[in-house]
Amino acid sequence: MQGYLLIVENELDIADVMRRYLEFEGFESVCVATCDEARAACRQRLPEMIILDWHLPDVDGDEWVEELRASSATADIPIIMMTGGYPTPTLLTQLRAARIPLLIKPFSLNELVESIKEMTSRERAVGAV
Repeated sequence: MQGYLLIVENELDIADVMRRYLEFEGFESVCVATCDEARAACRQRLPEMIILDWHLPDVDGDEWVEELRASSATADIPIIMMTGGYPTPTLLTQLRAARIPLLIKPFSLNELVESIKEMTSRERAVGAV
C-alpha cells in the first residue's frame, strides 16, 4: 500500500471510479460524500492525504480546508482540491498560497495519480529539511 487517502466527492459514480483506480494503483482509499462524513472518517482514522471536491452539499471544500488547517491533528494533511465548476480568482489565490493543487473536472485518473505522487514527494522533501 502506498498510503491511505480520503476522497470527499458527492457524485458517487465519480468517487467509486476514483477509489477503484487508486486502489489498482496501490492506494488504500475511502469515499465520503459530505464534509460531515469526512469529519467522521478523520475521527476514525486520519488520512495521509485528502482529495476534496470544492462543491459539496453541506460545506464548500475551501471552508473545510480552513477548518482542517486550524486543527493541530489535521493541519499538515496534504490536500488536492477538485472542481467541476469555474474557480474564482480568490479561490485560486487561496489554493496557491496554501500550496494546494486544483484539478478541473473532467481530469484523467492518471493526472490524479501524478498529482498524488507529486504531493507525496513534495511532503517528503519538506519533511526531510
